[in-house]
Amino acid sequence: MWPTLISFGSFSISTISIILLLGFFLTGLAFWRRGKEEHYSEIQLFDGFLLSFLVGLVGARIGFILLNWSRFGLNIGKWLDFIGNRGLQDIVFIIISSIFLKIFSTRKKWDVHEVLDFWSITLTVWLLFGSIGEFFAGVGRGKFTESFIGITFPGAIQKTHPVQVYSIIFFFILYIYLNWAESRYRTFEWYRLGKKAAQTGFLMSNFWIFFSLFSLLMLFFRLPEFIIAGKALDGWIYLGILFYGVRMLLGRSDKPFLPASFREKLRNRSRKKREE
Repeated sequence: MWPTLISFGSFSISTISIILLLGFFLTGLAFWRRGKEEHYSEIQLFDGFLLSFLVGLVGARIGFILLNWSRFGLNIGKWLDFIGNRGLQDIVFIIISSIFLKIFSTRKKWDVHEVLDFWSITLTVWLLFGSIGEFFAGVGRGKFTESFIGITFPGAIQKTHPVQVYSIIFFFILYIYLNWAESRYRTFEWYRLGKKAAQTGFLMSNFWIFFSLFSLLMLFFRLPEFIIAGKALDGWIYLGILFYGVRMLLGRSDKPFLPASFREKLRNRSRKKREE
């Protein structure tokens, strides 16, 4: 691991800080470039990206503090200490930033789902760099393991699953897939459903689906993060995201989420209740 990039006496620069800064610029570039290609206002694109990113970071920090309240408490100094008490909750960042960008795009009267498609690639780049930063910093490690793939991180006495490496590989593959699908999904007959043009939203729905599936798989290799009242809710959260992603994909392709026979049964049952 390489937690410190540069050190001069008492002054030091952490590797994760430089990697995240680089990730921020590259994510902004990815979002701006795709929006520019679709002839959106460059200034408004930058505003949407920056505001969504900042709102997401604030939400991610608050989420991390609440989930680690015993560590932070009411100490505002610790809340604002991003170096000695660093930590962000990724899924909170993803959800809040996406919701804010959706609202921002709606107010600008943009094609909301098209902008979210840009955002899905942007998020993938950010999560990729975040995983690289966590690996170099030796944070976010997984469960203990005796497997040959395990790594003993600095300060640890036993090997753990390098879930950061798993994430790096996954988000790199996801980035390649989303870029490949970006120029091709409009030709997928099953998605177009006989229409002349496919609807936008394919990339974002795929992001939610693959992200949730990967996160569910990672529960076998890392400790849960969402523990409320002594119960781990990670699995339910990621299942909810998976449900949303599948529903979004089917909705954008004009395919019903439920079979016609089942929907008819629900309507008949509802009609009987009203009659009673």
